[in-house]
Amino acid sequence: MRRHDLVWLDPQAPWQVLTAGADARLRAWAQARLPFVVARRDRASDEHQVRFGVPLPLAEHRQRLSLRVAPSAVLRCAPPPPLAEVAADIGPAWRERLHGLVTVTASLPVAPRVFGSAAWQHLTGLPYLHDDSDLDLLFEVADTQHADQIVAVLQHHERQHPLRLDGELRFPGDRAINWREYASGAKRVMVKGNDACWLVPREALAAWKVAA
Repeated sequence: MRRHDLVWLDPQAPWQVLTAGADARLRAWAQARLPFVVARRDRASDEHQVRFGVPLPLAEHRQRLSLRVAPSAVLRCAPPPPLAEVAADIGPAWRERLHGLVTVTASLPVAPRVFGSAAWQHLTGLPYLHDDSDLDLLFEVADTQHADQIVAVLQHHERQHPLRLDGELRFPGDRAINWREYASGAKRVMVKGNDACWLVPREALAAWKVAA
């Protein structure tokens, strides 16, 4: 399981709640067959368990809940939903915003997936989005050439449309970089892995490629 993956948990499984007072809400969430998201592991404390989170909808002030549980409690696991799937289901106002983005990203070697508020609204049917919400996109990139192509498309789209695009470029080895930070040309960039974050020199990215 990787960061941003979605899981459905056994509501009867033993787990450790990491948000005070949230056990009943988390149990109700699991019983409703709603997904949890894989969070970054803490190697010092998680041991053989996996850390999951739930961002609650607008009506519950977007509170973030988290827990740890054994992998055996996972009933199903799936990647974040594709952009085209979210756009088709998100409602008229946001569908209009996303239509052009679906079209321009169709030319890319890999389709973007969606995490964040838009994904949660799509997955749960609960209200997460507001007028100023960003759209969080996840791209699986093969190398820096692929990343450069994606960034060029996103920058061009933002110049033509008011919707702010956020998200990550995930390189081989589950090493993710915020696309804006990558696009900035910074000499060092923050990398987010499944269990750690670290800074790397930009020139190191050239070696991150899918194995031939």
